[in-house]
Amino acid sequence: MDKDGRMSAAGSPTWRLNDWSQRQLASLLGIRWGKWFETTSGEERAEEVNRRLSRIPGEKKVRAWRDDTGEANGIARSFMAPAFTPIDDARIFDRMDKTMRPALGDYRFTRVELTDTTTQYAVQRTEPVDIEGDVFFPGWTLRNSEVGAGPFTLDDFWLRQICTNGMTVKVGGKHLLYRTHRQIDDDQLSAGIVVALARLPERWEETTKLLTGAKKTPISAPDVEVEHALAGIPRALVEEAQTEALKDGERTRFGVVQAITRIAHTTNTDPEIRFRMEQMAGEYLAAA
Repeated sequence: MDKDGRMSAAGSPTWRLNDWSQRQLASLLGIRWGKWFETTSGEERAEEVNRRLSRIPGEKKVRAWRDDTGEANGIARSFMAPAFTPIDDARIFDRMDKTMRPALGDYRFTRVELTDTTTQYAVQRTEPVDIEGDVFFPGWTLRNSEVGAGPFTLDDFWLRQICTNGMTVKVGGKHLLYRTHRQIDDDQLSAGIVVALARLPERWEETTKLLTGAKKTPISAPDVEVEHALAGIPRALVEEAQTEALKDGERTRFGVVQAITRIAHTTNTDPEIRFRMEQMAGEYLAAA
């Protein structure tokens, strides 16, 4: 590390740290990064980091990409063990293209979210489903982390046409596909994706039943239901969703789901929290 907080290895370009790689490095070195940086000079920080790095045996794999801001040559995305083998997005989409291209013509991508730690893709079928006069587009969501922050998952995803709010549903409490990042050959990866997406129509039928029932299930205290459903979400967002559920007038189980997903897409601006709230809405629906 140099005095400006940039990292390099023998002969490498310089990298600046994003939030995720900074947290990883702080954990690796046993440093409370934020407080420590406020009370020390650049030279002192570099000296201490380099001293601690020199005491760590073995090697680390650094994942980085180009820094378009020009602040450094690149941005360090993560520090990981040499044996860590992530399933990269490019590889996933390459497998889909080679094995499922005709079938993917029935879908369209409606959202792509990129963060320091994850990528999220929401995909909708072009043919809608009518539920009690309400139009929905079933589909799936792909979430991945190329930097070791989470597994590669596929889940059912439903988009409501009238408000374009979405929710993630784990039918039967199970992901459509769940893969931790480890060595896997192309045929195994392709087979897992093909089998998962082939199960979608059957799972959509189950979710259709859940949504139909939710629209007919009255809820006397939707604000209480919202609070229970959103345990662990920032309080301000919970209160917004409670207000939404009470003012909407649709005091049903579906009304609670709708209040959660609406706030996830409007008041909230954090993609990770949005994804979690969409999951919680689906969990609340499935709990019926």
